[in-house]
Amino acid sequence: MESLTWYNPTKILFGKDSIEKIGTEIKNAGLKKVLILFGSGSAKKTGVYDRVKKSLSDAGIADVEVWGVQPNPLVSKVREAIGIAKDAKNGVEGILAVGGGSVIDSGKAIAFGVKYSGDIWEIYDDPKKSPSKGLPLFSVLTLSATASEFNSGSVLSNPEKKKKVPMFFANPVASAIDPTVQFKLPWRQVMCGAVDSLSHLMEQYFSLPNETISTRQINLALQKSVIETAKKIKKNNEDYEARANFVWAVSLALNGLPTFGLSGDWNVHYIEHAISAYNDKIAHAEGLAVISLAYYPILFKKGITHGQFEEWALTVFDTKSVPDAINKLRDLYIELEAPLTLEDLKLNAKDIDAIADIESLNKESGIPVSKLWKLSKDEVKEVLKAALKK
Repeated sequence: MESLTWYNPTKILFGKDSIEKIGTEIKNAGLKKVLILFGSGSAKKTGVYDRVKKSLSDAGIADVEVWGVQPNPLVSKVREAIGIAKDAKNGVEGILAVGGGSVIDSGKAIAFGVKYSGDIWEIYDDPKKSPSKGLPLFSVLTLSATASEFNSGSVLSNPEKKKKVPMFFANPVASAIDPTVQFKLPWRQVMCGAVDSLSHLMEQYFSLPNETISTRQINLALQKSVIETAKKIKKNNEDYEARANFVWAVSLALNGLPTFGLSGDWNVHYIEHAISAYNDKIAHAEGLAVISLAYYPILFKKGITHGQFEEWALTVFDTKSVPDAINKLRDLYIELEAPLTLEDLKLNAKDIDAIADIESLNKESGIPVSKLWKLSKDEVKEVLKAALKK
């Protein structure tokens, strides 16, 4: 193992009464007013809105609200919220993101965009332009998928430039996670959370040889946990123990621990980012399912993972055969009702060149994609062609 530092500063408030504590956390940070960021309106239907507002009121925290963050969040909504937060008459001192990964990702961009004199997208194009510090960010999680409540990552889409890229800012100061608010989620959203977190874990697991063994074992255990608990939730949406363990595993999947000491291979994510930049109606996780099933057989055949596929197959899918394990991954996605091919996403061979072009553009920010396999544009097309049909 190399000399490394691992640090995660986010305080997690976990459990049935966690949302009621968020106001106190904001007060303890010395803030008096926050901008609350929401998605499409589900927070009001589930009662989360009322619980958040009461928690803030009880702690003496004033607020201004911004609604309308969509899946595959857009830079235009972030720009709108930055303008509101910068307006001196609003007196915004921090950001409270209430939602899933799209809302929390946007919250991070807003928190730092307030401190930046130029357009926020300039930072996504060139991460070196990011301010060293933003406004304090807090979150209330309503959909488990990306672990944005527990990390510094933020992904935004810019339809004008046909780009969707990640940026790394700062972790939330504190995040409230109440598993019960996810009881009424449509199954498709639960499926997306399971697929997204599994993809995070697999992309961290497959990496350069001779890296941290203990981290790999943690990673594999989390993969098993996500799979087992997702299946239980599909049978009973209000199984609290299954839901709580699923939510926690998904949060741990991208909080830095399952990748500690591992170089990782994020090619699947970058190809998918190009897909949902090309068509923002495609859910990120659904694109990940499709690309994973095409990419991993190709990666295995290259023979550059030095026994990692064999370990993954045996530990996660209880088989010594890697092709069998990949088939079991496909069977899992069928059971979870995830799409399997680009055709399932209403894409065809005519779309491949444009998606590959976007993937190349997304790499221009300079954020590392993979030390394991640096894909050329032709190799990206090879993966996309493999993903076309069953």
